[in-house]
Amino acid sequence: MTKIINRKLLILICAIALVFLGMGIRTSADALPSNQTSVELKVTNNGTPVIHTSYNAMNIDRAYQEIKNGKIGLKARNSAAWILATQNTNSENGAGVITLSNGQKIGQGITHTDEEMGSIISGLMNVDNLSLISEINQSNTTIPFLNPDHVIYKFTNKRGLAKADIEQGYTLILDNNNNFVKLSKIENSSEKVVIDLANIDNKIKFTTDSKLKTLTTNFGQYVVGTNQKISFNLSINKDMWQQAGTVNLVLPPQSNLSFDSIEVLDGNDAATVVTNPTLNDTMVFNSSEPVIAATIALNETQSNILLRVTVHVNLEGNNVSSNKPIHTSLQAVSVNKDGSSNIVSTPNLNITGINFAMTKKNATEFAQGGEFALAKSKGTTYEVYGKNNKWHQVDDLNQVQTSDTLVLEGGHRYILGGEQPAKIPLNVLRFNFNEKRSKEINKSLIQVFGLAQGGNYFLYRIDTANKLSSTNRMFKFSIFSRSYFSPDNALMVDSSINNPTNPLIGLSGQIPDYAAGNNEYSNLTLDGSRQEWKVEQIYIVATISIMVIIILVVVILIVRHRGL
Repeated sequence: MTKIINRKLLILICAIALVFLGMGIRTSADALPSNQTSVELKVTNNGTPVIHTSYNAMNIDRAYQEIKNGKIGLKARNSAAWILATQNTNSENGAGVITLSNGQKIGQGITHTDEEMGSIISGLMNVDNLSLISEINQSNTTIPFLNPDHVIYKFTNKRGLAKADIEQGYTLILDNNNNFVKLSKIENSSEKVVIDLANIDNKIKFTTDSKLKTLTTNFGQYVVGTNQKISFNLSINKDMWQQAGTVNLVLPPQSNLSFDSIEVLDGNDAATVVTNPTLNDTMVFNSSEPVIAATIALNETQSNILLRVTVHVNLEGNNVSSNKPIHTSLQAVSVNKDGSSNIVSTPNLNITGINFAMTKKNATEFAQGGEFALAKSKGTTYEVYGKNNKWHQVDDLNQVQTSDTLVLEGGHRYILGGEQPAKIPLNVLRFNFNEKRSKEINKSLIQVFGLAQGGNYFLYRIDTANKLSSTNRMFKFSIFSRSYFSPDNALMVDSSINNPTNPLIGLSGQIPDYAAGNNEYSNLTLDGSRQEWKVEQIYIVATISIMVIIILVVVILIVRHRGL
């Protein structure tokens, strides 16, 4: 008996040892060699994750060092790739030097700085893609980035992330067609490489004004007001004049963004700025082609250039007040001496709003006649939106002067910064459209567009017929917009338009332009009644339904059991 116990104990000890040994083997297998790095790649397009897209890494440290130090091997200099690059760049035959379109040269004895190497590598890629670099590098091996959630897939996940174990040194990040995306130096035990496809060239760069920080949302975007001016800083590297003669500020066709001004903050002698004298909101919105707002001529310089660019939301057209938040941006485009261009973009500026429906009798009927001030809390005081499109500080909401205040009334769509409110349009596409009924319901609706992101907004009832307490006269709401990907990888938006703070229940289906999950309304009670009973009723029905389902399942199981 003792022998049997001892034998079982020995087997158990051996099994435990094998488990730990296996763990040890697995740990050593997972550990990377000392010359490799675990790299996390994040790819976005102006902040929006680039999903289900393939990227590769190619270590070119040998080629980088030989070109930088001017010590290119004889075999590479005598190769067909070198001869072809000489012909493609119209370089002098037999001189052993390749002259790129920006004037930079590579060859034996010609040295460069790390700052120069970035444009040299991208310049060589433009000449013959990877041929000469691969020849000098003596390798053209590429490593695919893998989906971190499912490593069998060679593409980015829904966050734009992918991972790969890469040999340390200077590395090319390439797209699926082996086009140049970025040059990175991989040197630590782990690295994060961030790529924004809309802002590849770090010699030209937009940065946001500090005032925009409170308006930031996900995907690197900003929810801005249509009544405000927005500023960006544009920095241009001192070496850019060698590559480009000018940099243009460009608005897209039919833009919902307009240009106000540009000011040189640093490097006045390095840049000459000329703005477009014909620019106005109507021209910009109606243009079917990109519009140049300003031209920055680059002079020979040894100093960096810093400019401040100011823009505003263009209210031309009716898409600003659509039920889908819009976004827009401004681009800086270099006009390079070799005919190419570099493009950088400001972050996307989102515009959104909120809808209200006036109700009474526990939100079972539409109501009319309410008048409201648009306001926001600021510390212990308040700010009220005025007819002059500016916010005015007030200490007592009961002292709001209607003569100076923008009064919100039913049946109107208010776009902040606009001259006059518009009538809420009739939804003639509704399958059961009734003009008379639609006009009547629209009198109970208020739509507001163009508020900047924030959670401190409220409507305050100011009509003389109102006898409710101050608490029942204040209707708080938030303005926001967030992007996300649906299960089928469609880019979706969650905003204060389709997800209001206090959504109307029940009556919402009667609103002409209501669309569930797309264009929803917040309840605005005029008699102080609530709609909680509707919510409670839904919970009761849901609870009863769940209990019925459980009972049915139990009955089915009992019947089956007895049948057996």
